[in-house]
This record gives sequence, C-alpha cells and structure tokens, in this order.
Amino acid sequence: MLKVAITGPAGQLGTELISSKPEGIELIPLGRSRLDITLPGQAESVIAGAGPDIIINTAAYVRVDDAEDDAEAAFKVNALGVKNLAMAAQKNGAVLMHISTDYVFDGDKKPSPYNEDDVANPLNTYGISKYAGELYVANFTGSHYIVRLAGLYGRAGASGKGGNFVYTILGKAKKGEPMKIVDDIHMSPTYAADAAKEIWRLVTGERPFGLYHAANGGVCSWYEFAVKIVELAGLKADITPVSHTAYKTKARRPLWSPLESARGIRTRDWEDALKDFIGSIS
Repeated sequence: MLKVAITGPAGQLGTELISSKPEGIELIPLGRSRLDITLPGQAESVIAGAGPDIIINTAAYVRVDDAEDDAEAAFKVNALGVKNLAMAAQKNGAVLMHISTDYVFDGDKKPSPYNEDDVANPLNTYGISKYAGELYVANFTGSHYIVRLAGLYGRAGASGKGGNFVYTILGKAKKGEPMKIVDDIHMSPTYAADAAKEIWRLVTGERPFGLYHAANGGVCSWYEFAVKIVELAGLKADITPVSHTAYKTKARRPLWSPLESARGIRTRDWEDALKDFIGSIS
C-alpha cells in the first residue's frame, strides 16, 4: 500500500486528487490545522509521524496582486514552506511532488506553448516565489516531481481566490451582467480533474522523476475561454473583448503562457475538458 500525503487537501486540485485516488493508495490529508508548511519543525515532525512514501504539495499562496504588497507572505508559503517540505521529505526518504505554475514564464511570445525545456523568467512576485519553490525542490531533494499547471479550475473553487474563473463567468451570465474580458493574454486553462489524473500517473510510477507540464492542450485567451464557458452552459451573455491595459493590476502578467509537454504527457484539449466540467456542475 503506497502512502501519499496531500497538503492543501480542500483546494481545487486536492479535492480532485482525493476523489480520484487509485486503488492501492493510502491517503494522508494534511490540512493546515495539521501541518503548517511554513513552520520548519512542524513540517519535519508531521512528515516523520505520518511516514508517507510520497508528498503531494498543492498548498500555495495564489493571490497574485496581493503578493506585490506582501512578498513576505508569498515567499513564506511558496518558497520557504516548500523548502521545509523538501527538507522533511529528504530526511524521511519520501518523494516530493510540487505543483507549480505557468507564471514562472515571462510571456515573451514564442510560436508555440512553453515546454519543460524553456527557461523560466517570472515577471511578478507570485511567479518568482513559485519558481523559488521549484528550485528548492530540485536542489534539496533527490527524488521529486515538479508539475506546472495553468488557469486551474475545479469543482471546489480556489479557497485563496474565492472561487474560480468559470464560476465567476457563469455567475455573471446568469445575472445578465455585461462583461469585459481580456483578449490579449493567452494560456492553457486546465481542469483540476484532468491534472489530478496525470499526477496520479506520475505517482504510480509511469514516468521518471523531474519536471512536467500537465495543463490541458491548446491555447486560448481569457475572452475566448469566457465565451466558451457561456456557450457550453447554454447561456447568453454580453461579453466584450478588451486589452489587458483596460485593467490596472499591481502585478504584471505574462501575455503568453500556454503550456505543453516535451516529456510525454498528452492531455485532452481544454474545450473538451471544459465541456465535461460544465456538465458535472449543471
């Protein structure tokens, strides 16, 4: 029986990981009340006591704009907290799987999505803190996976953001609210259930240790994503495409951050995944 500990078990990804657990896995949910990863001593003692074979770290500080004003909070969770987990994993002989983001890239547009061989160069504090976490994992543990996702959405919503983009668009459409959605930022929206499936494949030993991109396939702008959400839900809405400059944000976002895998991960197209998600919540 493989023992797998999951930090952030109540989040979008954690929820899907738990609901899609394969046979032969013993789950150890490590919510914040049981493990605060920012506390080095606690991380070491909890991991030692739980004795997992694998730790999946989905815990993260995800408030991108707030991170510009409170870099310490972002780094405390996304970098130093990950360092604590990495050291605890190494000391206790556990594999660490860390979930990262497309925001480690600068969005300097290229003709194709970013793959695992592309060089990271984050633009904002959130992205820098997440990339620092990746470096801690890569350098403090021998046995690890780093999995980058993008535009994540799932049934549970994001606790740090109060929902997710899909729920927000559906809510506004149902109320008949007109929307102005950015059309010059492109990414690969990812269904948390699909990400969980790829993560379990990694965990159960189908691929070697290292860095992987596991976003859904294809590329779209946030405007195109919003239009498809409304269409698949059978709703109508007044959605206007606008430039990112229409919204003043504290953090710079990469204008181009879709992901693809050069290391064998093949996921279904984002539109097919979104159709299933809309169907599951209707």
